[in-house]
Order: sequence, then structure tokens, then C-alpha cells
Amino acid sequence: MNLNKIFKKEYKSKPTHCFDCGGRFEILGNHTDHNHGLCLAATASLSITCVLEKQDNLFVNLDSIGFGKISVDLSTLDYIDNENKSAAMIRGVAKYFVDHGYKIGGFNAVSNSTIFPGAGVSSSAAFELLIGQIFNELFNDGKIDKITLAKAGQYSENNYYGKASGLLDQIGVAFGNVVQIDFEDINNPKVQPIEFPFDDLVFVGVNTGGDHSSMNALYSKIPVDMKSAAKKMGVEFLREANLRKLEETKGLNDIEYDRSFHFYTENERVLKAVKALKNKDKTLFLKQMNGSRLSSTNYLKNMMVEGHYEGSPLEACDIAMSILKDEGACKINGGGFAGSIICAVPNKLVQKFMKIMSKKYGKNNVVLINIRKYGARSL
Repeated sequence: MNLNKIFKKEYKSKPTHCFDCGGRFEILGNHTDHNHGLCLAATASLSITCVLEKQDNLFVNLDSIGFGKISVDLSTLDYIDNENKSAAMIRGVAKYFVDHGYKIGGFNAVSNSTIFPGAGVSSSAAFELLIGQIFNELFNDGKIDKITLAKAGQYSENNYYGKASGLLDQIGVAFGNVVQIDFEDINNPKVQPIEFPFDDLVFVGVNTGGDHSSMNALYSKIPVDMKSAAKKMGVEFLREANLRKLEETKGLNDIEYDRSFHFYTENERVLKAVKALKNKDKTLFLKQMNGSRLSSTNYLKNMMVEGHYEGSPLEACDIAMSILKDEGACKINGGGFAGSIICAVPNKLVQKFMKIMSKKYGKNNVVLINIRKYGARSL
């Protein structure tokens, strides 16, 4: 798609800058960030690309291919009820920047996204980091660090987009490659970049469908159960205790125990997977991903809505593993209950895997996702 041509037709001038930003996918660390745990994330090749021209005003005009046109007046940064979601996210990022002493400004832009709906690679975080990087380079000489950009995206996500997410999505988008994220200090998470050494493995995202809007109560109950368990253990967050303390604590109900057990064992899987990546131990790496899937099924219990196996992520994983057997891995990607799974597929099985999964879920819902080396950037 020729964005320059579309821009010239729309704005009667030529764009002066080009930016792009990938999404993210979760390799390990499902539902651990909100209790200050460990995660392993990767920046996805599915991305948003944007061409633009800086303006000497506070208007952001954006023509997003397939999503329509918006105009955002940044002379006011307060939240506006029922505002277009993209406009709200732009306003939210701008608000965070201004509140923290950074500059903002206007621009005309045309964008296109290869992140399909339900891909589970966090298109909202990719958009927020794209906008943040545009403000960063156009008006702040590129001096804003990646964690600050991620926090601006999270602020916008929480307060303007209306989704109560941690920093996992935004950090996974911001850094590129694979990163281990330690949320022990949730306001200043530690991020360790890690190379992915397995050239004979590719990742495939499968969108199983399902309406996420009706599942907020299911999502929110997971951190509620974990924090309830933490309180009974005498701490605020599970990270402040350990598995032994969990096993010694009286008065936990089954779901509190199970979900907390997942938290502690998932953190161990992250550490083992990092070791596997550094030692180029593919067998150990795949074992951790598959272990996460089994833990999500048996303990976290977010692989399906109860009583609805057909069309669920659990069914998708069962089909995937019938193809991959012991040569690959798959797990939930994101909050769970519906939506997408992420699969590590050996090159020799990619064609067969894509064919079978596409027949079940449709070609548009099964996509190869490479690991992108860069976060949000100008081209």
C-alpha cells in the first residue's frame, strides 16, 4: 500500500517522516505482572506504519486505512466521554507527556496496520507507543527513554482507552526482540533483552474468536483471587511471599490456591525459559511454554469459559498439539477465556500446521508472527 500517495491525495503535500511500531506477544508470564511477577515477551512483526508531516499547531489529523479519519485538538487534554478510541489514546499519551514536562504538537498522518483483529498482539499498545515515539522524535529530540514511553502508553490505555492493563503490553512493544521483564518494583520494572536463538522455530498466532467485552469480570477475578490469597499470606502481592508460604497458609479456597500456584510456577518457567534461550536449549524452552499451557488449564483456569470448550483457546491448543506433538508448543496469548493462542512451530511442520488451523479458524485468523528486532522507531 502506497501511504505516500494516499497522504499526498489527503493533505495536498508530501510526508516528511515515517514511523512504525510492532505489536507484542507473550511467550511466558501469563497473569503474573499484576502481582509483581516475571514475564517473557517479544515484539511482533505485525505492525502499524505511519507517514506524516509535522504541523505548527496542536491538531493531530490521522487517516487510518480501514478505520477512518480522526482529528484531535490537543489544546485540551482532559478525558472526553465517548470519544473515538484512537483519538482518546492520542489524547491520553499527550496528557502523560505534558504532565511529565515533555512537549507535544500537531501533525497530519496516514497509517496502515497489519495487526488483524483478535491477533492478541496488543494493537492498542502498538498504537500508543507509535504516537509516543512520534511526539518523542518530532518535539523532544528523541530523548525520552523506552520505559517512559511505555508508561505513557499504559496511562493512556488505563485512563483514556478504558482497559486496566499492566505494563507488559507496552514494554513488549517498546523494546524489540525478546525481553524478560521483572515487575518486582512495578513502577520501575527491570527489562533484560534476550536473543532468540532458534532459527528452526517460528511463531504462529491463532485467533479463536469470542467476544472479549463480556469477559471483563472473568479477567478481573484472576488478580482479585491472587491478591486475596496474598492477603491471607500476610502480604499485599504474591511476589512478596513464595510457594512454601502458600502451601502453609490456612483458609485459602481452591481457586485462590490454584491461581497462586500458577503464579509461582509460572515465574519459575520464565527463569527456566531464559536459561534455555541463553543456552540454546530448545527442548527446555518448549517444555516451559507447554508447561504454561497446562498450568493455565489446570490452575489459572483461563483457557475457556466454563462449559464452552468448542471454539475456546483450549480446543485450539488441543488441535495444535495434535499436529505439533513433542516438536512444538502452544499456550494462551493474553488474558484468556477467548481470543488468541501463540504456537511455536518447527519449520518442517509450518505448512501442515497452517493448513489445518486455517481450515478450522479461517486463513485470516492464522498468521505467522516473526520476532521484530526494533520497538517503535522512525524509518
